[in-house]
Amino acid sequence: MGASRQQSLTDGSVTENLPTVAFSPNPIDLASNLTWSPSLSFSQNRSLNFRAPAPVYAVRPDGTIDTLGLTVDSRTTSFSLASPLRIGGFNWSNSIAVTDFYSDGRKEEQFRVPDLSTPDPNDSVVVTRITQGDFQTGIDWNTGINLPILLRGSWKLTPSFRVSNATGGPFLIRNRQTAGQFVAQAKRPEFGLTSNPTFFAFLPGFGPIARIRHSFLPTLSFSYSPAASIPDAYARASARTGQSLKLTAPASQTASLGFTQTFEAKARRGPADTAAISTARKYRLLSISTGAIAYDFERAKEPGLTGWITPTLSNTFQSDLVPGFNASLTHDLWRGAVGTDSAKFDPFLAGVSASFGVTGRTFRSLGHLLGLGKDTLRTEGAAEPDPASYVAQAARKSRPGSFGSNDQIERSGRTPFQASFNFSLTRQRPDSNAPPNQASLGLTTSFAPTAFWTVNWSTQYNFTQQRFESQIVRLERDLHEWRASFNFLRNPNGNFAFFFNIALLDLPAVKFDYNQTTLPR
Repeated sequence: MGASRQQSLTDGSVTENLPTVAFSPNPIDLASNLTWSPSLSFSQNRSLNFRAPAPVYAVRPDGTIDTLGLTVDSRTTSFSLASPLRIGGFNWSNSIAVTDFYSDGRKEEQFRVPDLSTPDPNDSVVVTRITQGDFQTGIDWNTGINLPILLRGSWKLTPSFRVSNATGGPFLIRNRQTAGQFVAQAKRPEFGLTSNPTFFAFLPGFGPIARIRHSFLPTLSFSYSPAASIPDAYARASARTGQSLKLTAPASQTASLGFTQTFEAKARRGPADTAAISTARKYRLLSISTGAIAYDFERAKEPGLTGWITPTLSNTFQSDLVPGFNASLTHDLWRGAVGTDSAKFDPFLAGVSASFGVTGRTFRSLGHLLGLGKDTLRTEGAAEPDPASYVAQAARKSRPGSFGSNDQIERSGRTPFQASFNFSLTRQRPDSNAPPNQASLGLTTSFAPTAFWTVNWSTQYNFTQQRFESQIVRLERDLHEWRASFNFLRNPNGNFAFFFNIALLDLPAVKFDYNQTTLPR
């Protein structure tokens, strides 16, 4: 539970979060084969006195301009309650979600009405209407049952049944289009079947690796829901301005396939490993997760359409050989709109993201995994001890003129080298109107070149513009009883700041500060 309030000193706008509540107790065993796992959340956000993005001025009857529409107050309240039950091997899910929105901002709407000045009933005129305030309340309810797993030792089939909405949006809705009255959409059944088998293959090892295990985990799913009608009142309440009404929800018969494969290595026994159960280390060489590709058989029956509904495909790579290694490749599969008969299957690399970390023991640990050395390193992240002379100085608790040790700045040991890298690339298909590719590399590193110096550096390099977008450099120097800190910051917009501070370790209030920035203080 929590609340917050922020007010801008420039325009007087206020943002409030009052309150935020989340309640999720441990599962409750109602009987030997009956478990209840409730959860509840509530939040309310308010925005007061915000400047309207496009102010709408209203003309009073006396011809003067009403400028009250320059600022907008709005409120959003959300409530959700989940009450799933596990009855033996059955999992019955139930959830209710309520969202309420209100805004006093003005809106200008244009719509056509019959022109009564002409005898032709098809003639119409455009009427402009200014409305004050907007509101919408949505209540959604969903339920479904996951049946017990079939063929648990092989194909792991999980049938399911759900009652879902016929179209997007909540089950009940009210707004200005419904004159404040709730209207409901249709519900329709949805049947599903999921299979998660696991296949293994063992490959011979090499060098320090005794054996490699390859696991292949495909995920196959199939779902079917019949066609349903959408009530006219709900279609009008949920339609956007200029959007045609959607009065039917077509049937859906969708199949999808995704998979994950992992290569795990088991190290050879060491000379001293004589136990009946080997304690040889196991680690992940490479894990590849491929997103699901879906095909809708009902959609394929429509003229001018195909059944493919997946526009992009992502592959994620992870490995224990490099700390924190995580890479992702995203391909745009179709040249043209997916699901149309004019689209051509033409995979195009649309995005790349990668991140990994490097420490002082990374390369030595990698060599140990490959049998090129012994793992005699200390625990990663542990600080190296300071020189004995410095420790002796820090151990003096009482001396003439001292203020005790309660308010001392913590003396840290020598910082080990560590760095993290993150790379991102976004590409567009070659087109005259396509924006240029975007690529950037981020680096964050810290190390101690000497016993008393500590360096922290963060930077972001933009390959597209071939320049460093930001720089953050922090240098710290311990001077026995004092600590000096130098900080330099440069933002992508060119603004920079320089801070210098020196403080007494045992009494931080005794200090000297200096700062220089391109912005007024």
